[in-house]
Amino acid sequence: MLMRDYHIAVVGATGAAGTELLRVLERRNFPVASLRAIGSARSVGKSIRFRDESIPVEKLADGSFNKIDIAFF
Repeated sequence: MLMRDYHIAVVGATGAAGTELLRVLERRNFPVASLRAIGSARSVGKSIRFRDESIPVEKLADGSFNKIDIAFF
């Protein structure tokens, strides 16, 4: 079976559910090619950690889901 890596968006990435989702993706070694963290206005500009990388939190915008394979809400 051919595995592929997915371009992922997590809306609410800094909240409790988003944080737990990111832990599960990391713990299960989910095949992530790229991660887009989307948060509230209060969270924009902060960063989250995923697989030892710092990911900036972005504001939800018209193009937030361009080139995204899977979005979690």
